[in-house]
Amino acid sequence: MDSNISLISRNIQQKFPFFGINKVRELTRLVFEISKKENINSVDVINSIEEKSYEKVKEILLKRRYPKTYLISKKENFYLPDMTLTNEQAKLVSEKFNPKNVYYTNEVTGSALYKRIKNLYPDANFVEIESLKSFLKKEKFSVAKYNDRRENLFLVNEKYDFFKPCPCTKNVRCCNYSILNIGYGCLYECSYCFLQGYQNVAGIILPCNLPDFLNREKIKPVDNKMFFLPRVGSGEFTDSLIFDDITLFSNDIVKFFKENKDISFEFKTKSVNIDNLLKLGGSENIVVSWSVNAQQMIKENEHCTPSLKERLQAAQKCIKAGYSVGFHFDPVILYEDWKDGYKKTIENIFDFIDGKYIKWISIGSLRMVANLKKVIENRFSDNKILDEELLLSHDNKLRYDDNTRIKIYKYLVDLIKQHDSSVVVYLCMENNDIWNKVYNKI
Repeated sequence: MDSNISLISRNIQQKFPFFGINKVRELTRLVFEISKKENINSVDVINSIEEKSYEKVKEILLKRRYPKTYLISKKENFYLPDMTLTNEQAKLVSEKFNPKNVYYTNEVTGSALYKRIKNLYPDANFVEIESLKSFLKKEKFSVAKYNDRRENLFLVNEKYDFFKPCPCTKNVRCCNYSILNIGYGCLYECSYCFLQGYQNVAGIILPCNLPDFLNREKIKPVDNKMFFLPRVGSGEFTDSLIFDDITLFSNDIVKFFKENKDISFEFKTKSVNIDNLLKLGGSENIVVSWSVNAQQMIKENEHCTPSLKERLQAAQKCIKAGYSVGFHFDPVILYEDWKDGYKKTIENIFDFIDGKYIKWISIGSLRMVANLKKVIENRFSDNKILDEELLLSHDNKLRYDDNTRIKIYKYLVDLIKQHDSSVVVYLCMENNDIWNKVYNKI
């Protein structure tokens, strides 16, 4: 594989001197991806082309890059952005969180979390700021700064976005989920994580006023017939438990939902940071759910996270402490042995966990907003997840084609139901047509 984009571009220009800048740009993208996917030299890809017209050359390369979907996809589904590779590799650091700088607003200084942070990190540089918004105006953000986010902690009072409906993608079936935001930013380095293309803060943000929002006036989830109780969960912009030994947010959350058993609350996590949960003791309406994957995909893409076995052992402990559990196969990632890998994961889940304690299992396939593709290329240059045939969909997200997703979902749903037919299994971020085909309703 060649990662020298300028060299690929020059070689294309030499062979096709009459092609303009935009045409060379598209062909450079295709040659790069083919070279990477097939692990061959880009010169060999270019020299294999005998056609001279741009349309024919592009057709040859598209067929080679997208052999499964070329004939069933529209031209606009093939996403070919310009190539820009930079030296901004993710830093795969597993050490405990120990920020060098703590930025805080004056209004948080009387909070329990601020005082706790002062005690936990006495050697950190504490800097008062007027507001997070004003601070960010002065700081130019970059992917390189995102890579150093574990060095900076921001303590603020959240005013608006603690509680809100899940922002479902357009035209997908909504599961009426409500979000309780307990932080922004994560220390894990999952190659597919949307935060790396979405976050504009070079640090971790923690709210100091969570207790202000834990009351029935502000926690008003919508009814949810699929799951019997209205569902509220954390984990949209951060892992629900990765910072819990620091924040102790679970103290207030567990207490509130033990007193409000007509609402289901979900801690969504990859972490095994459950000591505080175990001390508190759980309730059936409080669900600790783990994102799970094939172990090979955890190793290759979920960097700095606990293994599948460690997650399942943590789930066992939570059940013994009185909690329900859930699991999320999201994202399911295609690779050569995907069927075997995900079958083993499902077998492991039911080896560790009795199905009667599982509140739900969700399944969603790899998807991303289009601009995340370039971020992943730069932060995880050896990734394999972009080598598959991800097509641009109606919502500007890259996804596997419909037939592939249906095949994935049917396979996994059937395997899960073979172990326990009573477990609720639902699809995440999919439209009604996909749902109906997976569950044989059309």
